[in-house]
Amino acid sequence: MSKFHHLPTRRRIEPGILTLALMFLLLFPVLFKPWIHGADTIGYYSWLRSLVIDGDLQTADEFEYFGMGWLNTYADTGLRDNPGAVDSAVLWSPWFLVAHGLTLLGRALGLPWTADGFGQQYILAVSLGSAMYAFAALLLTYRLAQDFFAPPMATLAVAAVCLSSPLVFYMYSHPLMSHANDAFAYALFLFTWHRTREQRNAAQYGLLGLAAGLCALVRSQNAVLVVFPLLEIACRAVQTWRRDGWGRTVTKGLLDALCFSATWWLAFLPQLLVWRTVFGTWLPGNPYAHSGGGTFDFLHPHLFGVLFSTNHSLFLWTPLMLPAALGWFPLWRKDRRLAALLVLNFALQLYVIASWSAWGGAAAFGQRFFTNMTPAFALGLAALLTTLQKRIPLRWLAAVCAFFVIWNGLLIVRYALEDIPHCGPAPLGELIVGQFTVLPRYLDRIIQILLLRS
Repeated sequence: MSKFHHLPTRRRIEPGILTLALMFLLLFPVLFKPWIHGADTIGYYSWLRSLVIDGDLQTADEFEYFGMGWLNTYADTGLRDNPGAVDSAVLWSPWFLVAHGLTLLGRALGLPWTADGFGQQYILAVSLGSAMYAFAALLLTYRLAQDFFAPPMATLAVAAVCLSSPLVFYMYSHPLMSHANDAFAYALFLFTWHRTREQRNAAQYGLLGLAAGLCALVRSQNAVLVVFPLLEIACRAVQTWRRDGWGRTVTKGLLDALCFSATWWLAFLPQLLVWRTVFGTWLPGNPYAHSGGGTFDFLHPHLFGVLFSTNHSLFLWTPLMLPAALGWFPLWRKDRRLAALLVLNFALQLYVIASWSAWGGAAAFGQRFFTNMTPAFALGLAALLTTLQKRIPLRWLAAVCAFFVIWNGLLIVRYALEDIPHCGPAPLGELIVGQFTVLPRYLDRIIQILLLRS
């Protein structure tokens, strides 16, 4: 017997994970741009910088520093009424603190570094954090898709949806927006929901509440994600009542709801504390209304505009998302509960987004408000591709996905060159025809941008 017989075998990295990792690394030097640009990025970052460096929540000085002090408006407390959610700051904090610690160490060693939270090392660190959270979202989505579909199909769907959606733009080229973190939080919520779904106990409802609260902490619209877990608790209470009577039903149902709700509010507590400090109230309603950022009209939602208009609509700017959403129907045949969760989440978020006066996303690449649902679209696409593979070879399905990836890549190029509007609608003919003419029209500038990273 060989002396090596009892040595443990070396575990191989799964091909799907390896493929996603290579995709992430290859795109990094091409697309990654750590910078603060626009009011939203200043708003998110200023919470972190102000609290750690200044020890307060007065973010007016950050807006002044980044050249947007003219936007400053103030709440009754005297603090700038920064409407940005705080969870990006929470998720970025480890990365920021590492950069701050290294900066302080460098200063102690005599390097001329300034530990003021404004240096490029801080921006680089939190931008890298966003990219890594987005990559974690892809891995969680892949693991979830693997439970239902063959690994090659799961890999293709996750990669195609990432590269054909706004996520690839916001994880690399605009990482200080909240959308990469939003995708991570939603992927974590889906993963937690799925892995605890069978006979979920009170403690597992607590974990799910934390994940759902994290989603709401990133973007307040995600508060609607609580609806499905609460419906599950109610449905299970009815089932228990039919089997065991009211006594156990009331006890278990209340305990599950209490654990889920308590941990949700615990996760959301940082936002409540910030609102209380800045606005003087725990629940300010629509914080964007204070600074002119938009209002809600729930009686007249712009549903068609969000989905099909030339104003950064979901299915026109990112056309692969339409067949991906249609993939929720074959997913229904495989797993009704999961499909119902995805469809309900999509419908509720669509209604909230469409009811906002800024439903087009203002300065946006695509319909950025649905970036969090990238995992849901990936699961739908995997279900659709699995169904189509019975009649169409995988290589042809991959070629179709590659077409949509190229389409999205050309849109990113045009967006960077301002060949399409950053705000508002674009003429439909210009939007489509420009996709086929952008390379010959701007080839020199594209090469210059890639070489000089400007």
